[in-house]
Amino acid sequence: MTAASGNWREELRRWIQTPGARVHLMGVGGIGMAGVARLLAARGLQVTGCDGGAPRTLAWLRACGIPATTGHDAAHLDGVAWAVFSPALQPGHPERVAAEERGIPLYRRGQVLPVLAENRKTVAVSGTHGKTTTSAMIAHTLRACGADPSWCIGGELPPDGAPAGIGASERLVIEADESDGTLAHYAPEIAVIANVEFDHMEHFASKDAMVDCFRAFARQAQAVVVCADDPEAARIGAETGGVSYGFAAAADFRAEILEAGPAGTRFAMQAPGGRAATVFLPLPGRHNVQNALAALAACDRCGLALDAAAAALASFALPKRRFEAVAEARGIRVVADYAHHPSEIRALIDAAKQAGAVRIWAVFQPHRYTRTRALGADFPPAFAGVAGVILAPVYAASEPPLAGGTSEDLLKHFWRCDGPPTELAKNLEEAAALVAARWKSGDWVLVIGAGDVEDVGPMLKKRLGNETPEPA
Repeated sequence: MTAASGNWREELRRWIQTPGARVHLMGVGGIGMAGVARLLAARGLQVTGCDGGAPRTLAWLRACGIPATTGHDAAHLDGVAWAVFSPALQPGHPERVAAEERGIPLYRRGQVLPVLAENRKTVAVSGTHGKTTTSAMIAHTLRACGADPSWCIGGELPPDGAPAGIGASERLVIEADESDGTLAHYAPEIAVIANVEFDHMEHFASKDAMVDCFRAFARQAQAVVVCADDPEAARIGAETGGVSYGFAAAADFRAEILEAGPAGTRFAMQAPGGRAATVFLPLPGRHNVQNALAALAACDRCGLALDAAAAALASFALPKRRFEAVAEARGIRVVADYAHHPSEIRALIDAAKQAGAVRIWAVFQPHRYTRTRALGADFPPAFAGVAGVILAPVYAASEPPLAGGTSEDLLKHFWRCDGPPTELAKNLEEAAALVAARWKSGDWVLVIGAGDVEDVGPMLKKRLGNETPEPA
């Protein structure tokens, strides 16, 4: 029996309702998988997991009482009743093969989480960009206002890096991933759609196919919250009678920025029913104001008092790898961010400028050959205004190399459009060395990407401790 079984949803309901049954998660170090493991354990299941890496996440799981092993081995399946696999584990992976050979029911993460969300007051946050930050804002606001939700979010939330938590109420906040099409499996109380830009070309054959996935998600929700500033999201909202938010004049929850500086952003919000509030968000970036509006609109639908929800955002802190300052010394600041789509990179650079950056260096690791090939020409303009770009090799995310989708191919796009000075590094160590040879006091370095490019941050931090940069 595999995840392709036609009655998988009913099967999963039975498994989840069988306390004490042992479930094994392959690739549990993935941040989304770790959250599912935590929710399953809270339902009384005996949960184990393994991963080839991800030491931070494995340590968090162990701290939660969930045995998490480094490395994959078919022996991990001994005594297992059913199993869940990460999207990163491709067909032919030894543990997947062993489970199939033993007849162990095998399911995708994107099948398990929608079933766990059934019969809960679920807020499911979707979108090409901003899902993690927006869902974290919603969970933070609900908790600050005493609603005590559970959550399962694709990021390491402060203060302890938890991607999931268990609350006493029936409210559940989840980040609903569209990358493999399983977004269409959710039927939440509240569906949030932050934006719909074409992405995940490894799964969706066209933008229309991706939009249809979001449309199915919205139609299955009891209430829909959409961004009025995004054409596709706004169109879905109009079709489903959704509440809108954004800077657009027609938005139901509308913002006007009053002050934007290094300490954060203050904005005025108009809400339905003539309500208004002034909100301070301790984050830079116009995109984060949109994320905050989405959180306020969703929390309003949850029944929170708008003033209390707005006040709660003043204490919000971003998840790890979202505008994360990883080093600051000798007048140089190094910031790591998960951005990997051109729109995200553009928003990141704008936020850095608001936060005080004048001269910016970018170390960028493209994520997936399919995305790099499909959006290659869109990347160079996203880096407008930076002093220079260091391109690391593509982070494959289990994809085979693809002609037109390598970092060498992307470099040619920078040359063709007369983009910022760009160099190609043969590995992350060389990328760190190249930017360290160029920085001066007062510079910012943005370490950008969704793969292991985050390792460049500690490399640069070490160099800042050992070298004296030139004066600006």
